[in-house]
Amino acid sequence: MRKLQYILFLIPVFLFVDLAHAGDKEDVLATMDAIMGAWIAGDVDGARKHMLSRPKTFEADGGLLSSMDFEAAKAGFAAGLKFNVKPAHSDVTIYGDAAVLTGYLMRQMTPPGGTLVTMTLRATVVFVKQNGQWKVAHAHLSPLTPENPK
Repeated sequence: MRKLQYILFLIPVFLFVDLAHAGDKEDVLATMDAIMGAWIAGDVDGARKHMLSRPKTFEADGGLLSSMDFEAAKAGFAAGLKFNVKPAHSDVTIYGDAAVLTGYLMRQMTPPGGTLVTMTLRATVVFVKQNGQWKVAHAHLSPLTPENPK
């Protein structure tokens, strides 16, 4: 009987905690949408405002950990880089002032003077909350095989 009392006590606590994070989850997803929209538009500064000053990344090319190079991205778009990305199966878990977004990204890029490159990526993005705003601190992208995340 005592176990039942504990369980009945904990159920509302867990529900409250999940409800408290519901707004944060939506805010993280909205921030990610804003970042993707900015990249699609070639607006590097628009994407950058949703990130820490030098977020770290493991890019899909399998290279070493690096800081995002915003100036190189601006130069790429100025030279004709085309970029499109669509998310799928995104999930957000909140840990206080940190959040982890996981999911898949269907990314299309056409480098300046190059041919279209399409890939499906597994994505893990770490956000931190600063002054009430969610900012990207780290992103890890890797190719998905097979390519369709259904």
